[in-house]
Amino acid sequence: MPKLKPEELESRHREIVDAARRCFLRNGFHQTTTDDICREASITPGGLYHYFRGKEDVITAVIKASAEEAVARLSELAEDSANTRSSIRALAGSFTDSMRDSEIDSLTRLDVDVWAESLRNEKLAEITKYGWAVRRDWLRELIQNARDEGVYAPEVDPKGLANLIMSMWIGLRLGRLLWGEEFNPEATMQALFLMHSGR
Repeated sequence: MPKLKPEELESRHREIVDAARRCFLRNGFHQTTTDDICREASITPGGLYHYFRGKEDVITAVIKASAEEAVARLSELAEDSANTRSSIRALAGSFTDSMRDSEIDSLTRLDVDVWAESLRNEKLAEITKYGWAVRRDWLRELIQNARDEGVYAPEVDPKGLANLIMSMWIGLRLGRLLWGEEFNPEATMQALFLMHSGR
């Protein structure tokens, strides 16, 4: 097997992670086998084990990649905004858009699978906690900037508000999954924005 350049190794690693995510979204976390991942990534089992020690390492890579991608998207939104206030508006718009996304239910199902497994697997619990902490820390920093600029009152605790918003976001996704057609994304997000603005 020819020696690959570092960028080629990174690209192949990424392809395997993306293939695994597609499998997990399609079949669920427990039902997906390493053979499924190999087929999806067009790689042999030996090739897979060149990059990962096993399925748990692949799951860890998927969780890390998802968190990093989420923060990259959020950061891009913030950078495209004129100031912190418009960054918060852009974030709210992103939340609303994602609640309309047909893929959100599959992502939520995968998260529920991972959370359930995390109750029994300490290593997976740590990486899951890391994945959500990365998102929450980004949000905490945005809220801190908003407080410093007078968008939020001085008594607002950035970490507390970030925790609340993240918890509500997870709850909204679960509500959409559980209630199906009875869950109206527009009405729900409108209620959230009214509550956030004190109305």
